[in-house]
Amino acid sequence: MRFSVPRLICLSYRLVSALCLITAAVLMWTLLKYSTKQNFTQTCHHSEQFQEGLHNLANRVHLVLSALGLSHFLCYGSLWGQLRLSRSLPWEPDVELCVLNEEVSLRDEVFLSRLFKKHSMQIDYDSTEGKYSITDQSLPGATVHLVVFEHDPMVNMLRRVGWKRRVLPPDCESLPSLNCFPPSLVKPPLPMREFGGFVMPVPREGIEIQKYHYPDNWWKEILPKNC
Repeated sequence: MRFSVPRLICLSYRLVSALCLITAAVLMWTLLKYSTKQNFTQTCHHSEQFQEGLHNLANRVHLVLSALGLSHFLCYGSLWGQLRLSRSLPWEPDVELCVLNEEVSLRDEVFLSRLFKKHSMQIDYDSTEGKYSITDQSLPGATVHLVVFEHDPMVNMLRRVGWKRRVLPPDCESLPSLNCFPPSLVKPPLPMREFGGFVMPVPREGIEIQKYHYPDNWWKEILPKNC
């Protein structure tokens, strides 16, 4: 059977269009599947043993930071846990502590690595996010994050560091990713509160800092979608 040139061109166009539609459909399905997985946590409640180990790890980090004279305090989801339960939220695999760049930058990273290794912990720094992650091989899946903030004199606020934020102007109101908050909320000495059977430093004025970090829903409890 012979086809004319125009008909061959038409068939080729239909074939290419069909392939493009199939590729687009597969791509959308993959993205939707990945997005759905990202919206759900792995578990609603970690075991009591895991939570005890996580709290113990957080306390060990707290003791090292205190020995170094580095200011630190519970923040983000871990502060919610302290405010509501006096411990980590049961679905959280990590503890978040905020630290100040002006203090941490005075410590050599090799020194910090050796010090935490001496206490059976490993510390790694993510320069993009401006965040340290501390782990212990004996407690798989548990992490203590040190989220680094620095003072911005232009707006007199503390803001997140990290390369992806360095290029942003100091516009705290228009750029929520900076996570700005007033330095008065972490003026020493910080209050000490119970956290999972230990005592940890927290910001001043209780929930006030969460109004800056969660401006859209600080007044209500947000549970994971599968809980």
